[in-house]
Amino acid sequence: MAALRHLAVGPGPTYHRHHGFAAAAATSSLQLRRLPSRPLRSRFSRVYALSSNDIRVGTNIEVDGAPWKVLEFLHVKPGKGAAFVRTKLRNYVTGNTVEKTFRAGSTEPSLSKENKQFTYKDGSQFVFMDLTTFEESRLNEADVGDKQKWLKEGMDCNLLYWNGKEEQSPQPWRPELWSPCPLL
Repeated sequence: MAALRHLAVGPGPTYHRHHGFAAAAATSSLQLRRLPSRPLRSRFSRVYALSSNDIRVGTNIEVDGAPWKVLEFLHVKPGKGAAFVRTKLRNYVTGNTVEKTFRAGSTEPSLSKENKQFTYKDGSQFVFMDLTTFEESRLNEADVGDKQKWLKEGMDCNLLYWNGKEEQSPQPWRPELWSPCPLL
């Protein structure tokens, strides 16, 4: 498509209303510039930056190279100074919980969840299938951990992905079972 998708023109109508016609005439000589016709995409389209204002209970984020789940959050706006978000996080790898504070407006890498179905166990590996693309993901017994006793064939699960290094593809981690499991 050769047509321009977006144009950057200059100040909007509120600028002209407040600063008068002379200011509008002075700024009317702005040049039009062409913005990219398609958005730039990274190799890891599922991993994206999450603003601290978007952090909620249940959000998965990466902090200091490890995956964490937000257990509690509180958005604090002090009378003096910048706002911040106080959170309580649980590490997916170690299971530890910590309290961490983020400045408002800061960005943290987000983790992605994919809905997969547990299909079968092949030796020491658990096989999960994506129902839309029919691709299989395999996890070792050590990665599944103690949740393997709750897995049943045909059960829907969430697989958590995070990017440890930029050169590698996102690595699957522990399955997080949905509500059919009474103890989780």
